[in-house]
Amino acid sequence: MKVKDFLDIIECLTPSGLALDWDNSGLQAGDPMAKVNKAALALDPTLETIKQAIDSECQLLVTHHPLIFKATKCLNFQDPVTAPVCLALSKGLSVISAHYNWDNAGVADELADLLELKERRILCPEPQKLLKVVIFVPSSHQEIVRQAVFQTGAGVVGAYADCYFKSSGLGGFHVPPNAAPFCGEPGSSCETPEERLEMILAPGLRNAVDRAVRSSHPYEEPAFEFHDVTVTGKGVGLIGVWEKQEPRKKLYEILGDQGLWAGPEPGPVTKLALLPGSGGGAVLTAKAAGAELLVTGDVNHHQAILANSVSLPVYSAGHFETERPGVRRLAREIAAAIERRGGKISLSVLEESPPLRRLPG
Repeated sequence: MKVKDFLDIIECLTPSGLALDWDNSGLQAGDPMAKVNKAALALDPTLETIKQAIDSECQLLVTHHPLIFKATKCLNFQDPVTAPVCLALSKGLSVISAHYNWDNAGVADELADLLELKERRILCPEPQKLLKVVIFVPSSHQEIVRQAVFQTGAGVVGAYADCYFKSSGLGGFHVPPNAAPFCGEPGSSCETPEERLEMILAPGLRNAVDRAVRSSHPYEEPAFEFHDVTVTGKGVGLIGVWEKQEPRKKLYEILGDQGLWAGPEPGPVTKLALLPGSGGGAVLTAKAAGAELLVTGDVNHHQAILANSVSLPVYSAGHFETERPGVRRLAREIAAAIERRGGKISLSVLEESPPLRRLPG
């Protein structure tokens, strides 16, 4: 496999269209055509995790937080901000980041699984821009074309793969005199049974789908088209039913007891809101949704005051603590996608320590 194959897999799992304009997801450093036999994942692309990946003879590191987040004018080994970029490039390590797009697609789900949250729905829904490809193909070749398109990663809807719609009809056309048609005679009109195939895809897969259709379709001039589609099935955070009557015990078990509390003392909780990472801004959203407790990573001074004002208990468990589980989920989903493609790659999750800690005493 190559770096670009991982880019395609990640685009399929968590489309780049889910990221916001200020974000920087995708290939951060390296060569898309570089071969990958061994890859690793981490939450942060620090000097330590990059050294770990290099020492483990990895050719690729996939992280949640971006390697390059703000514009820089130079790459300097002595600059602590750009040193990780320099080290990765000097050792031939490619780095891919899946940041806000993965926040929209999987980070909260893993935390919800660990906390056994039921009847979940998106806490902060956001529109997702996708494409739909519509292909007209002879009935005899619809299976061949469909499978070729699926191989690009198209046809994924949520946790479901190989999704499509098919309808039957008749296709008609006039064959040019000098053509070599799949059906019909040069200089005459032709009408033949065709299937209309429709599949959803991430915008970043458009060129791959275009190539797949043209290479597998029997017509000299394949008839297919792309349409913009907007859906609202993604977003950050989750809210759902929680059966735990002792919220602190379960939270401390999963996330540790080093976090901070805002708002009133939590009582029995039956409706829990989760927003890993910097989720203190969702206090009012969680309250309006009926949450009895908000669990997030970071809460600032003013957000804590707001939580007190609206009487919503908030547990600020730490950015690292709430997002690190999502890295393990991304690793599992990438591994499953590689297996579906018939690839064999060594994939691991690197060890990391939280950058914030409490000192004893």
